[in-house]
Amino acid sequence: MTIDPLTTELVREPGFRRPASTTTLSPLPGLRTDVDPSIAGRFAEFADECSRFSREIVERSGTAATATTEEHTRLNMQIARTVFSKWSIDILAFLFTGRVARFQEIKKALGPISSRVLSLKLSRLEHLGLVERTVFDTRPPRVQYALTPRGRRVARLGEPVFLYLRLTESSIVRTDLI
Repeated sequence: MTIDPLTTELVREPGFRRPASTTTLSPLPGLRTDVDPSIAGRFAEFADECSRFSREIVERSGTAATATTEEHTRLNMQIARTVFSKWSIDILAFLFTGRVARFQEIKKALGPISSRVLSLKLSRLEHLGLVERTVFDTRPPRVQYALTPRGRRVARLGEPVFLYLRLTESSIVRTDLI
């Protein structure tokens, strides 16, 4: 086994297959153990493929030779703290629903967020290339926000992670009961 420089996880040798008995989840509080083993197996295969993909991209980009595991981890945490910080994920999720929205629409949808904080978060997400801001030449000026293609790609890349967590977390609110 080796260590993946992007995730600092142990990496299995090529050809490694999990035994069928380990496809069910451990009985930790809050985790479901009744997930279909074939679904759990598909997620395990997907995770292994993602790890291989990440290693390949790191090697192709040349960052493997120039950055340590600690540096990769630090950079990943910096990105995660920005993208998953309070309000950022809410803004991205709102815009991911296919919306092009004006400032006040976003503010109203998010609830108790101040205009200053919303403005700062939108600016940061714009700087990261996840959100685009369009200003229309009207009186008064009209501004609208939308996800960029990069922002949509990031959201699509995150979908399997959220699906996995929804399927394996027993304490998540069931929408069919609301």
